[in-house]
Amino acid sequence: MLGLLAVSLSALEPMALAEAADSKLALAPLKSKKLPGAVTKALESGDYAAVQKAVVEALKGKEITHKDAEAVHLGMLHELIRVTGAEVMTAYAAEDKEKCEFLEKFVTDAEWLELYMTCGLVPWQKKTGVDVLYRIWTEEKGKVQNKALAVALASCWGGGETWQKPALETALPNKYNPVRRYKFFQKQEKKGLLHPNYPNLKPWELRFVVANPGQDWDDASYEFAAKAINLPWDKYGIACWSATYTGTSKFGDSVQGGAYNLPFANESWAEATLLNGGVCGAMSHLGAVAAMAHGIPSYTCGQPGHCAYAVRTERGKWVGGFGGPDGGMHNMIFGHQAPTSYNLMEAVFADDKKVARAYRKSFCARALETLGKDSEAEKMWRSALKDSPLHPFFRAPLHALMLKRGVSADECHDYLVKEMLPHYDGHGVAAMNAAADLAEVVKQLPEKKLLHIYKLEQIALATTPSSWAVKLDELVQKQAESLQNDSARQAYLTDMFTAHMQKGDGTTFGQLLEWAVKTYVATPEGSKLFNKAFAKAAEAAGSGDGATGESAEERNKKMQAAYNKAIVAAAQARSAPAFQALTNGALALSKPDYKAAPLEKAGELAGKPAKGVLMRLSTTSNYDTPMLHAAMMTPEGGKCHTAKEKTPTFIVELQKPGHTTGCIIRKTNGNEWRMKRAVVSTSEDGATWFKRAEIDDMPKEWVARFPDGTRAKWVKLEFENAQPDFAHISHFVTYTR
Repeated sequence: MLGLLAVSLSALEPMALAEAADSKLALAPLKSKKLPGAVTKALESGDYAAVQKAVVEALKGKEITHKDAEAVHLGMLHELIRVTGAEVMTAYAAEDKEKCEFLEKFVTDAEWLELYMTCGLVPWQKKTGVDVLYRIWTEEKGKVQNKALAVALASCWGGGETWQKPALETALPNKYNPVRRYKFFQKQEKKGLLHPNYPNLKPWELRFVVANPGQDWDDASYEFAAKAINLPWDKYGIACWSATYTGTSKFGDSVQGGAYNLPFANESWAEATLLNGGVCGAMSHLGAVAAMAHGIPSYTCGQPGHCAYAVRTERGKWVGGFGGPDGGMHNMIFGHQAPTSYNLMEAVFADDKKVARAYRKSFCARALETLGKDSEAEKMWRSALKDSPLHPFFRAPLHALMLKRGVSADECHDYLVKEMLPHYDGHGVAAMNAAADLAEVVKQLPEKKLLHIYKLEQIALATTPSSWAVKLDELVQKQAESLQNDSARQAYLTDMFTAHMQKGDGTTFGQLLEWAVKTYVATPEGSKLFNKAFAKAAEAAGSGDGATGESAEERNKKMQAAYNKAIVAAAQARSAPAFQALTNGALALSKPDYKAAPLEKAGELAGKPAKGVLMRLSTTSNYDTPMLHAAMMTPEGGKCHTAKEKTPTFIVELQKPGHTTGCIIRKTNGNEWRMKRAVVSTSEDGATWFKRAEIDDMPKEWVARFPDGTRAKWVKLEFENAQPDFAHISHFVTYTR
């Protein structure tokens, strides 16, 4: 047995053996050592172009490896100057002697510098980040107690290369003061008033505690929320409801007017909201600030016509507040489209030791590039990516080096298929964004190889948790445009549909269906291409391998099943065009032998039936008939069947908002006893709901009348069960004037 082991080990590549051993090493803290004399002398002068030159000279005589503390330190210093700008740093050092002294002490403190350079986003080509650190350093008389908190503030106040925020430069200093915010958290921690996990947060996590001054609320709001809103640690997702939702102040002023917060205009935004109430923007910010003021990571996010927020209850787990966590994140590291953006962030930073080692390798890789050693730099980037394969800031420079040396299309194929894409299961959007760097070279591949890459990307995308907030149109449109003929485009659609039918969570599938419907179904030729691709995908998804020789009836059943899954996916993606097109396609294929019982109370509501464009269920089941969901919104009726739930939910989206007088809901025949307590709510933005009618023992057909003046674009029905149970209705018809 020992001999076999020896043979196996001897067959391994030396580099693989070295990396395997390296992966087991504990990552020692990067301790400060005296830098080479020429570097120290240049630092004393405050000339950072000279510092950069001295660093390069010092690196020339070294073996550049992440295991050499001095090489890593020099690499970090060089990277700091590259990112911040030599001219910017020189000008800052020239402002006064104390700033020059601070910069020298900061860059020679290897531990502090490493925290700053690995916090996610480093301020790009401006002094903001180092100035925030200087101000905290001055306040603490040269001995910064919490360096991780300091760099988190510097990162958020300065933005980054991929997240430029000019507003950060002009944020009112009397309202947004990083030193004051630093002292606030230090005080709260000392008093034991922060979440128990707060001391364990890394700088990238603390970014979501200190907030983004270009978007979030003022320092005074933190002070107020810390005192006024104190909840159990797991309840900050509902902290927004500490205030009253209202568009009119206690004095009758509209939220849209400048007098809304009077007479509370001199209070903090948090206090003014708690006193006067507000709509989604104010309430979401109140909830987020309440969480952050207690040391809990949070962010606000934009949604269509709405503002929401998210709270992080533990590593990797963001939960919604007021309709979050999905939407456009107002504080982020790798893009703002949640949930793919925060899922990528959590995955990149999941292993503290690995990501720290990867960053050290990245500093070495940049140094090697500066020395003109591109081949060695490319190897170092690949080594960094073995530790942190999803990090987009490491993947992009590798691709740049590959393009610089003229990588071939075949090498790109092998790299993507064997080296990159296997790591991206569950992160398909990140995979497509990264692969886009090499798109011009990849397009030169033969059609079969090109489609193979796209297929693997779609498989990764199918397993990616997503939402309506993640925009995929541009990514798939570029891939489709790279294909030269309809045959290739049909194969592309087939692979896409198959991947999502077999592995998808539904939401991403719905978005892609919407894109495909908009792109192809508008013309007879495109519609034919779409239908052929869908049929082939349904066959492949049903049999697992696209086997033929089945009867027409069997193929028809598979097509119906595929259409039903696609309709549910389109609804979850909130794509009305795809929902309608797929419903029409399914009914054209084969209409179920079913007819709903007619409404008996259709004349009891004022107005006329409104046109519904989308029916969304909280769950589906084997008993469901999604192709009849659309018909439920009409007086003719349809059919649906949820899974067992405590609160089965149905949401109708109307074609246009209007004055709604009520709705009629009818149960399907059989087992009507299952559905008793029911609540109907309406919304104008799809996120903020107002209860309009409720009943404890719903009859077979319920006429739910709304208060006069009710306006709605969405209408929601919820059954509130004592125990999980099914729900099945035939009609959900809304009436409007």
